[in-house]
Amino acid sequence: MKSNSGSEVSGKVPVHVGIIMDGNRRWAKKRLLPSAAGHRAGGKNIVPVVKYALSYGVKVVSLYVFSTENAGRSEAEVNALIDLIRKQSGPMAEELFKMGARVMYSGDRTYFPDDVQKIMADVEKQITAPDAPIVNLAMNYSGRSEILHACKLAAEIGDVTAKSIESALYTATIPDPDMIIRTGGEKRLSNFMLYQAAYSELFFTDTLWPDFDGKELSAMFVEFSHRTRRFGKS
Repeated sequence: MKSNSGSEVSGKVPVHVGIIMDGNRRWAKKRLLPSAAGHRAGGKNIVPVVKYALSYGVKVVSLYVFSTENAGRSEAEVNALIDLIRKQSGPMAEELFKMGARVMYSGDRTYFPDDVQKIMADVEKQITAPDAPIVNLAMNYSGRSEILHACKLAAEIGDVTAKSIESALYTATIPDPDMIIRTGGEKRLSNFMLYQAAYSELFFTDTLWPDFDGKELSAMFVEFSHRTRRFGKS
């Protein structure tokens, strides 16, 4: 299929794309701006990138918005991040709804103030088509904590199996990511979807998240379409 940027994507489009959106603070630093400016720029880039992904036929886009480790940053930066989530979640969700998508959240949302939790709950209640593409926002998310939480739930019902653990993950209702992209130059998962990423194709770019665009995403889709996924079977 022909992408928005004109590159040819032959057949194999990922069903689920995960994105570790790294590089907001460095983007701001390069411009002699405060970290909050970088986070704002990064937030504004979510809708355009999701729009590109959905236009190619991707059914699920998961975005690493706020990790449990982010909570360990300075109080001022954490408060600025939470305020950004508070102000941008509703308007961003409205734009995603206009694309026909629905929004879900992964992570321990009890960390956030009550008003932010209510915004998340209200966004998730929005009715969309049963087959609507999904935008999954990982908020106060930790892959290790998710696995531990799922194992505890499985143990409580006395059925510790792969199936019971998978059904207790935050992402139980969506498929595992076919590909995971990390922007910003680092080459690690940083506690993102550790269980689900077992056979994900990994893509890394030096581009800082606010500068990541559809042209680069399209090039990654082209590469994905040429990779052979064996899932350890051959």
